[in-house]
Amino acid sequence: MEKISNVAVLIDAENVPSSGAKQIFDEASNYGNILVKRIFADWSKTSVKGWKEEVNRYSMTAEQQFEVQARKNTTDIALIIQALIILFEKDVDVFCIAAGDSDYTRLVRELRERDKTVIGLGGRNVNQSYVNAFNEFIYLDGGQEIKPNEKKPAAGKNKAQPLPAALPAEQEILDNKRKSDLHNIIDRLIDNNGKAFFAQISSEMKQKYSDFIPKNFGCNSFKKMMEKLMPYLKKYSIGTAPDGTSMYLYRREKK
Repeated sequence: MEKISNVAVLIDAENVPSSGAKQIFDEASNYGNILVKRIFADWSKTSVKGWKEEVNRYSMTAEQQFEVQARKNTTDIALIIQALIILFEKDVDVFCIAAGDSDYTRLVRELRERDKTVIGLGGRNVNQSYVNAFNEFIYLDGGQEIKPNEKKPAAGKNKAQPLPAALPAEQEILDNKRKSDLHNIIDRLIDNNGKAFFAQISSEMKQKYSDFIPKNFGCNSFKKMMEKLMPYLKKYSIGTAPDGTSMYLYRREKK
């Protein structure tokens, strides 16, 4: 019988909105049994009062960390210390870190070096190098399109917006670097094998961009995600393997 992974959820309440609580735990449960649920903040701050109700709703352990000096990363340090304690004292396979602070980048690297799966959750305004430190990074905004030039939403306006009915302008779903890397990967796979299977494309793009996952494009499968991206992959067509399950891209014949 396959072992069910144990999951630790660690939340920095000072830079993740309480409106993301349900999504955080819904996503974390997809990776296994949630063994640890801890949330960190200076609970004397009014900015985190929205989390207090969620602490009870999701049976989290709230860790208090007073701010000894203004603008010092005391909450970050508390979360990092607890993550390392969990690493060495508990049987945890997956760490879900809900935080948009790149100060956690080194922690993520250390956990991954010890063969742990590390999932990030946060807003779209986070640093890309921080995003790419994770195995996967999930945006806490209801699955809107990736918008590289999107500005950080104003306070109180971070409510998830519905997906647009039509595909947005190209720069709003794939920036030029992602588009170039995606084309290069597909071309290389086709040159080697005649086909670029979706599974291979997914694996190689995720090695470059940890947020290149269906849910961040408003899709529930990689197949749906690739279909959504086809307007930007006009020189390719979609094919299906004889087994009926594996899908791939191949180059269209020039007319």
